[in-house]
Amino acid sequence: MKLYLYIRLSSVDADLKYKSESESVANQRSLLHQFVESRREFYGWDVEEFVDDGYTGTNDERPAFNRMIGHLRDGDAQLVICKDFSRFFRDYTEIGDYLERIFPFLGVRFISVNDGYDSDDYKGTTAGMEVVMKYIICSFYSRDLSQKMKASIDVRMKAGEYLGRYAPFGYMMDPDKKHHLVPDPETAPIVRRIFDFAISGHHAGEIARLLNDDDIETPSSFFRRNNPENGRFRNTSSRKCWDGTNIRVILQRFEYTGACVFKKKAWKGIDNPKTKTLDKSQWMIVPGCHEPIISEAEYDKAQAVIRRMKASQASAQSYPLRSLIRCGVCGRMMKRNSYCKHINYSCTLSQHSANPECPVQEHFPEDKLEAAVIGSLRQMLMLLVEHKKLVDTAASKSKGSKANLRQSLLRIEKSMKQNKLSRETAYEKYVDGQVTREDFLCMRDKLAGELAKLNEEKASIESDLAAYEAAEDSELTLLGQEAESFLKAKEVTNQMLLHFIDRVYVYSGMRIEIKYGFSDELVNLLDGDHAQETDNGNSIN
Repeated sequence: MKLYLYIRLSSVDADLKYKSESESVANQRSLLHQFVESRREFYGWDVEEFVDDGYTGTNDERPAFNRMIGHLRDGDAQLVICKDFSRFFRDYTEIGDYLERIFPFLGVRFISVNDGYDSDDYKGTTAGMEVVMKYIICSFYSRDLSQKMKASIDVRMKAGEYLGRYAPFGYMMDPDKKHHLVPDPETAPIVRRIFDFAISGHHAGEIARLLNDDDIETPSSFFRRNNPENGRFRNTSSRKCWDGTNIRVILQRFEYTGACVFKKKAWKGIDNPKTKTLDKSQWMIVPGCHEPIISEAEYDKAQAVIRRMKASQASAQSYPLRSLIRCGVCGRMMKRNSYCKHINYSCTLSQHSANPECPVQEHFPEDKLEAAVIGSLRQMLMLLVEHKKLVDTAASKSKGSKANLRQSLLRIEKSMKQNKLSRETAYEKYVDGQVTREDFLCMRDKLAGELAKLNEEKASIESDLAAYEAAEDSELTLLGQEAESFLKAKEVTNQMLLHFIDRVYVYSGMRIEIKYGFSDELVNLLDGDHAQETDNGNSIN
């Protein structure tokens, strides 16, 4: 026999100072194990824990919870024990659904220790008014808690507490006062120096070169050095240097004036998880929260320099290679020099660093890069179309077998629906007293055995069908159609290239490497076709 212990602690619970220590994962675990050990009926049972640490109880978006329910549906256990209803669910309609419908149907017993609830005490009846009221209280408590947390955060914002997880570059968390910043003696002078350069008229590129010449550490490198186990900036290149982008980020941070800035961004909508940057007039700015590195007047002078830099930049326009060209050595996006007579690309690291490994002073003409990239893509898409034709020819000879597999799958799914209906009928008869508990359990076990066989048959047929459809390759089918449209197009656009190509790496001597957006399996397959054509003397390079 096996029983499950379910433990949950939300991040909100952990942060609330007035929350009882008994809510912690360790104390929930101790309570549940003591309960199991105190009950003679559970002697010899296997105990398995499912722990969701940092997940809300208002929905079922919890990995351990879903894993546990999956095991229960498979019949791996017959008992679930948790500390109280709120640990299991905070939505009274959801927990009621589990206790009144799902668990009885699965033959699962549920015990809530602190609530004194055992589903075995309510066989054939509902849980009672006191249990229903606890459901409702849990739901309203969760909503009330959410509103209180939002109000608490607003109060802390207005009080000027720094609520960010990490201190801005130039500051550090005050070791003596929580939610307070103090200038970092190592990085604050760097921020001061950047603003001094900007105020004196240097543009972002010049400031970056000056810092790189002095081998000044970038914000990402500084953070990684001081927090080696933290995953932040883990994808940032080790060759990261100062450039116009990170210079402008620092120059635009109003926090360096001693203020705390909140609500810079807002959600785009209820169904849209992305955020949008708000205008400065909509920010919540609380001045005088910590020691300033610069004055507001100096900040405004720096912003004037940034605006002049932006005004001198070329307007964003669409061109075929937009956002595709990267340096093959450092992996950084190459700069498009559109002010030249002949538009070209160059590595930004080689411009901002004195001793780079990247191609120094090499400029790659856009027209030659464009011709090489489009030519290589056309070659790859021609191979793709040819391969698709071969697959279609082979698949057309086996349509009968595919139809038979689908028909068998429909037959099994129909049987599974009938099995489900029979299980529901058996349970209804048991609840109405038409059959005994022993007869119901016997029918349930028999139907469960039939369902297991049906699941095995279904899995086998689905496996055969998947193997058949793998020969067709849905990716190949879709890309084949899109490739034909591309090859017929009179003009190649940036959107078309982005659809097929992920990145284009450029190395010294105009050598390019194209990373396609296809799956690795398909790229390897087409590369094999290309190698075979080359061996036969039919290379299309």
